Amino acid sequence: MALGGPSRTSVDTGLLILRSSGLFLLLTFGWQKLFRLVQLIYAGESLSSAGLALLIRDAGIPAPALGYVYVTLSESILALLIALGLFTRLSAACAALRMAGAFYFSLRVGEEPLRAALYLLLFGALALTGPGRFSLDHLRRPAAI
Repeated sequence: MALGGPSRTSVDTGLLILRSSGLFLLLTFGWQKLFRLVQLIYAGESLSSAGLALLIRDAGIPAPALGYVYVTLSESILALLIALGLFTRLSAACAALRMAGAFYFSLRVGEEPLRAALYLLLFGALALTGPGRFSLDHLRRPAAI
Protein backbone atom coordinates (compact mmCIF):
# COMPACT_ATOMS: atom_id res chain seq x y z
CA MET A 1 0.00 0.00 0.00
CA ALA A 2 1.29 3.46 -0.86
CA LEU A 3 2.04 5.88 1.97
CA GLY A 4 -0.35 8.44 0.49
CA GLY A 5 -3.43 6.26 0.86
CA PRO A 6 -5.04 3.11 -0.41
CA SER A 7 -4.01 1.66 -3.73
CA ARG A 8 -6.29 1.92 -6.71
CA THR A 9 -6.81 -1.84 -6.63
CA SER A 10 -7.94 -1.76 -3.01
CA VAL A 11 -10.37 1.08 -3.75
CA ASP A 12 -11.79 -0.79 -6.74
CA THR A 13 -12.08 -3.95 -4.65
CA GLY A 14 -13.93 -1.97 -1.99
CA LEU A 15 -16.34 -0.64 -4.62
CA LEU A 16 -16.90 -4.18 -5.89
CA ILE A 17 -17.77 -5.25 -2.35
CA LEU A 18 -20.17 -2.30 -2.00
CA ARG A 19 -21.79 -3.23 -5.31
CA SER A 20 -22.34 -6.77 -4.03
CA SER A 21 -24.99 -5.25 -1.76
CA GLY A 22 -27.09 -4.97 -4.91
CA LEU A 23 -26.81 -8.72 -5.42
CA PHE A 24 -27.78 -9.32 -1.80
CA LEU A 25 -30.87 -7.10 -2.21
CA LEU A 26 -31.80 -8.92 -5.41
CA LEU A 27 -31.50 -12.37 -3.85
CA THR A 28 -33.24 -11.54 -0.57
CA PHE A 29 -36.14 -9.34 -1.77
CA GLY A 30 -35.98 -8.53 -5.45
CA TRP A 31 -36.65 -11.90 -7.07
CA GLN A 32 -39.76 -12.47 -4.95
CA LYS A 33 -41.22 -9.10 -5.87
CA LEU A 34 -40.32 -9.45 -9.54
CA PHE A 35 -41.84 -12.93 -9.71
CA ARG A 36 -45.04 -11.66 -8.06
CA LEU A 37 -45.24 -8.70 -10.46
CA VAL A 38 -44.86 -10.98 -13.47
CA GLN A 39 -47.56 -13.27 -12.07
CA LEU A 40 -49.97 -10.34 -11.65
CA ILE A 41 -49.33 -9.05 -15.16
CA TYR A 42 -49.65 -12.52 -16.68
CA ALA A 43 -52.93 -13.11 -14.83
CA GLY A 44 -54.25 -9.74 -15.99
CA GLU A 45 -54.84 -8.59 -12.41
CA SER A 46 -54.83 -4.93 -11.45
CA LEU A 47 -51.50 -3.82 -10.07
CA SER A 48 -53.19 -1.17 -7.95
CA SER A 49 -54.97 -3.88 -5.93
CA ALA A 50 -51.84 -5.96 -5.22
CA GLY A 51 -50.49 -6.19 -1.66
CA LEU A 52 -47.54 -3.84 -2.06
CA ALA A 53 -49.59 -1.30 -4.00
CA LEU A 54 -52.17 -1.33 -1.21
CA LEU A 55 -49.44 -0.52 1.33
CA ILE A 56 -48.22 2.30 -0.89
CA ARG A 57 -51.75 3.66 -1.27
CA ASP A 58 -52.43 3.39 2.47
CA ALA A 59 -49.27 5.41 3.11
CA GLY A 60 -50.83 8.24 1.10
CA ILE A 61 -48.40 7.98 -1.79
CA PRO A 62 -50.04 8.74 -5.15
CA ALA A 63 -50.02 6.30 -8.09
CA PRO A 64 -49.67 3.08 -6.07
CA ALA A 65 -49.44 0.82 -9.15
CA LEU A 66 -46.56 2.90 -10.53
CA GLY A 67 -44.94 2.85 -7.08
CA TYR A 68 -45.30 -0.92 -6.97
CA VAL A 69 -43.52 -1.29 -10.31
CA TYR A 70 -40.80 1.17 -9.26
CA VAL A 71 -40.16 -0.62 -5.97
CA THR A 72 -40.07 -4.00 -7.70
CA LEU A 73 -37.72 -2.90 -10.48
CA SER A 74 -35.45 -1.08 -8.00
CA GLU A 75 -35.03 -4.18 -5.86
CA SER A 76 -34.56 -6.55 -8.79
CA ILE A 77 -33.36 -5.13 -12.13
CA LEU A 78 -31.58 -2.06 -10.74
CA ALA A 79 -30.04 -4.16 -7.96
CA LEU A 80 -28.69 -6.56 -10.59
CA LEU A 81 -27.29 -3.67 -12.65
CA ILE A 82 -25.56 -2.31 -9.53
CA ALA A 83 -24.05 -5.72 -8.77
CA LEU A 84 -22.78 -6.03 -12.34
CA GLY A 85 -21.53 -2.46 -12.41
CA LEU A 86 -23.65 -1.54 -15.44
CA PHE A 87 -25.21 1.95 -15.58
CA THR A 88 -24.10 2.03 -11.97
CA ARG A 89 -24.45 5.71 -11.07
CA LEU A 90 -27.98 6.01 -12.47
CA SER A 91 -29.09 2.64 -11.09
CA ALA A 92 -27.63 3.41 -7.67
CA ALA A 93 -29.22 6.87 -7.58
CA CYS A 94 -32.64 5.42 -8.42
CA ALA A 95 -32.20 2.62 -5.87
CA ALA A 96 -31.07 5.14 -3.23
CA LEU A 97 -34.19 7.19 -3.91
CA ARG A 98 -36.30 4.05 -3.46
CA MET A 99 -34.53 3.29 -0.17
CA ALA A 100 -35.11 6.86 1.03
CA GLY A 101 -38.80 6.16 0.50
CA ALA A 102 -38.50 2.84 2.32
CA PHE A 103 -36.73 4.56 5.20
CA TYR A 104 -39.49 7.18 5.44
CA PHE A 105 -42.20 4.53 5.19
CA SER A 106 -40.53 2.40 7.91
CA LEU A 107 -40.42 5.34 10.27
CA ARG A 108 -44.00 6.29 9.49
CA VAL A 109 -45.46 2.85 10.21
CA GLY A 110 -43.15 2.03 13.12
CA GLU A 111 -41.07 -0.67 11.43
CA GLU A 112 -37.32 -1.13 11.76
CA PRO A 113 -35.68 1.38 9.36
CA LEU A 114 -32.12 0.05 9.66
CA ARG A 115 -32.09 -2.10 6.49
CA ALA A 116 -33.48 0.74 4.36
CA ALA A 117 -30.99 3.18 5.89
CA LEU A 118 -28.05 0.88 5.15
CA TYR A 119 -29.09 0.37 1.53
CA LEU A 120 -29.67 4.11 1.19
CA LEU A 121 -26.11 4.80 2.34
CA LEU A 122 -24.60 2.04 0.18
CA PHE A 123 -26.43 3.04 -2.99
CA GLY A 124 -25.92 6.74 -2.32
CA ALA A 125 -22.16 6.17 -2.01
CA LEU A 126 -22.11 4.19 -5.27
CA ALA A 127 -24.10 6.91 -7.05
CA LEU A 128 -21.39 9.39 -6.03
CA THR A 129 -18.28 7.23 -6.54
CA GLY A 130 -19.22 5.08 -9.51
CA PRO A 131 -18.52 1.36 -9.85
CA GLY A 132 -14.73 1.16 -10.02
CA ARG A 133 -12.57 -0.79 -12.45
CA PHE A 134 -14.08 -4.20 -11.73
CA SER A 135 -17.35 -3.42 -13.49
CA LEU A 136 -19.10 -3.60 -16.83
CA ASP A 137 -19.20 0.20 -16.91
CA HIS A 138 -15.39 0.22 -16.90
CA LEU A 139 -15.32 -2.24 -19.80
CA ARG A 140 -17.81 -0.10 -21.78
CA ARG A 141 -15.60 2.99 -21.62
CA PRO A 142 -13.71 3.84 -24.78
CA ALA A 143 -9.99 3.37 -24.41
CA ALA A 144 -8.05 6.54 -23.60
CA ILE A 145 -6.02 7.83 -26.50
